[in-house]
Amino acid sequence: MRSRCTTVAAALSATVGLMLLAVGCTGTASAGKLADTTQGSGTGGPVTLSLATPMGASDEFRDFLQNVRTLSHDSIRISAEFNAHHEEGPDFEEQLLNDVQSGRVDLAALGSRVFDIRRAPALGALTAPLLINSFDAEEKVLGAPVAERMIREVDGGGLTGVGLLPGSLRRPFGAGTPLLGPEDYEGRTIGIQESKVADSTVRALGGKPQWFGAGSSVAGFDGFEQQLVSVNGSRYDEAGMIGTANVVLWPRPIVLVANTKAIERLGRDKRKLLEDAAREAVHGAGADLREQEHRALESLCARGQRFAAASPAQSTALRKAVQPVYDESSRDRRTKEYLDTVTALVRDVPAEPQVSCKG
Repeated sequence: MRSRCTTVAAALSATVGLMLLAVGCTGTASAGKLADTTQGSGTGGPVTLSLATPMGASDEFRDFLQNVRTLSHDSIRISAEFNAHHEEGPDFEEQLLNDVQSGRVDLAALGSRVFDIRRAPALGALTAPLLINSFDAEEKVLGAPVAERMIREVDGGGLTGVGLLPGSLRRPFGAGTPLLGPEDYEGRTIGIQESKVADSTVRALGGKPQWFGAGSSVAGFDGFEQQLVSVNGSRYDEAGMIGTANVVLWPRPIVLVANTKAIERLGRDKRKLLEDAAREAVHGAGADLREQEHRALESLCARGQRFAAASPAQSTALRKAVQPVYDESSRDRRTKEYLDTVTALVRDVPAEPQVSCKG
């Protein structure tokens, strides 16, 4: 692991009023040092927990941090390391999970997709293709009782789930030709982030999936899947790819996961407080995420990003083509139960309106 010492002392965040120490230097803190940060739990003093995420200083878990501060009356403090393992290869989220297991950090916030490969396959129900296709649908699912069962899927092997938060919506982008129907994926190399569900979906559509690291170049791909905020932030629009205006492949829910020993040292009350902080952060998250996407879209449109819409026939063909992904996932009993529950929850929730640069 290479060291990236871009340490920035963190001040009080203007948006959340929360003490954050933004550490951009990976691989420098020892497990023993981090363990010492929770010693205050037995003395009544404030507890400092380290949290690492491959994301930047994102609004996506801002409310969780604010809730921890409010509910704990400042007795729990979070020091956050942003961009952890960013651009360190396609397995950047797997590396972060290893950091949590080893105790290098106490908490992590990362995409649920990394769990569907081998750690918690049932979480693949959250990113089933074309199922959760709006921020409102994602918020409804993660605010429902099923989410409290799903977070327990990550428990074990030194990891303990804290909560699930809504994240950005992932859309397809195509080079030269937009990715509208299954025929547009045929034989094309599609960049994806590490995920068994995404891998299986691209293969079902006739494409060739290739994992790539966060922020890595997409210039060599025939297409890729990504959220508008990341396309804007990483300036992926400069590759000239055309976005699909009305197809959401899947969301990128955020899993808050803790090192088991660290969270056990907190005691039952403080652990419940963290879980409550995550649960309360789900409500209203959809509107915040939609505003973030709107700001990113404005910036992309100003730079000339293009979008094209799939026809009703193409949308129907996409759903038919990805059915084998559902068939494969449903072989696992728990995954099928979650898929059935999520499907019922989102059935009557409208799809996200198509994005456009035409006003």
